[in-house]
Amino acid sequence: MLDQPGTDERQSRLAEIEARRVPLGEVASWFAPWILAGILAVVLVAGLWCASSATDAGGYAVGLAAAALAFLALLWELATALGRGGSAAFAIWSVEDETSLVVLIVLLAILAVGGLVLAARSDGAAASGAGYGLLVFGLVFIFANLKHYFDRREG
Repeated sequence: MLDQPGTDERQSRLAEIEARRVPLGEVASWFAPWILAGILAVVLVAGLWCASSATDAGGYAVGLAAAALAFLALLWELATALGRGGSAAFAIWSVEDETSLVVLIVLLAILAVGGLVLAARSDGAAASGAGYGLLVFGLVFIFANLKHYFDRREG
């Protein structure tokens, strides 16, 4: 069966098709800005909804702040996509030296502890959720920066 005349031609065609394949990492880099923009749009709408349905001043402030930050991040992403902004969507991960890493970790740890205190002392669900969100955000970015720093150092 392997000695049939079309086998070499078929294998060369398969090799040609394989050579034209786009790597999965490149495809992911095409869709990542769109996915991030979709998430930011959902956060923007959720923040506005939270502010409009708030029964106290704290819930209104948290919703409005979330909407404003999501809107600014969405504008920044648009500027990045058009080539007028920063170099990457996650430029906060660009910690290169030890001093910057330590300062960033301290600031993010303060943000995380502040979020935990906000969640513990709040009476409303919106402020409590915002506090836990700040805690998770701070912890995720601490570990992401540590990973990025050591990956850059080893690579």
